[in-house]
Amino acid sequence: MKEKEKLLDGSQEILFTSGFYKTTMDDIASSLKMSKKTIYKYFPSKSDLVMAVANHFTKKMERKIIPIIESDKNAVEKLSELIALLSKTAGKIGDRLLGELRSNYPEVWKHVDGFRTEMMYGNITKVYEQGKAEGLFLDYPTPIVMNIFVNAVRTTVNPEFIINNNFSVVVAAQTTFKIIIGGVLTEKGKKIFDKSFNKEAI
Repeated sequence: MKEKEKLLDGSQEILFTSGFYKTTMDDIASSLKMSKKTIYKYFPSKSDLVMAVANHFTKKMERKIIPIIESDKNAVEKLSELIALLSKTAGKIGDRLLGELRSNYPEVWKHVDGFRTEMMYGNITKVYEQGKAEGLFLDYPTPIVMNIFVNAVRTTVNPEFIINNNFSVVVAAQTTFKIIIGGVLTEKGKKIFDKSFNKEAI
């Protein structure tokens, strides 16, 4: 593994476990058994490292999302897999880390929020169109459905909302997905969704 890749993987694990705010460059250097000089060679500041970790993380997410979208499965099965992946990811990040990002690293939060918005518009749009063609989703105008979906996720899976209402990220994400998706499924789609969603949730 290349040195920079190792640094990013290790830093991601440390930051996701210990938090973005309290973790120092000394902590990272010590945990990775790497000199601070080596870290600063790639990242001049902690802010640069946090942004790089966010980029690294979103690229890895993209590599997991694309095979789901491009698989031969029906649209409801794809959507269930995406929900499971995104919920699992939300669980790893947690409420506290989302709050830290938004408060202390607004540019990084902007990047993460931009990624999830682009991911939803770009990929879930394809799945919704596929589902309409398969008779699994109701024939509502896709732009309206996606606008409702994206805005619901952005306002609900949001540090301020989660903290103020004492929800976990996972509960907020899964509940939002189920409510929105439940409103666009046909009867045929509902049967597949209930079966595939419960399977992914196990």
